[in-house]
Amino acid sequence: MLTNADVTILHRVYDPKTRLDNWKMTYVPEAWWFKKEQSTITTDGRKNADVYTVRIPNTNIALEKDDYIVKGICRVKMQTVKELEGLEKVRITSVNYNTFGGNPHIKVVGV
Repeated sequence: MLTNADVTILHRVYDPKTRLDNWKMTYVPEAWWFKKEQSTITTDGRKNADVYTVRIPNTNIALEKDDYIVKGICRVKMQTVKELEGLEKVRITSVNYNTFGGNPHIKVVGV
């Protein structure tokens, strides 16, 4: 699998004792990071958004919708999403575990 970046995954884990979200960080030294600009015409006019596709060759990593991926090494001790301001990040909107074939990977799409 071709790779062009390293990423840090921030996986949300709910703690029922404190009733707060904790963020488990996982560094991935090799991933494929791709960004494209997408436009949509709505009743309010044209809306532009960057859409990211990230492919991770390790299928043993836990990822879910609304988790985050940061490009590069993230050293932020995250409590809230606001702490990621200024970093190139992706909020995950879909996750596909492609475990078949000779190139198993996780495909993540987000904004």
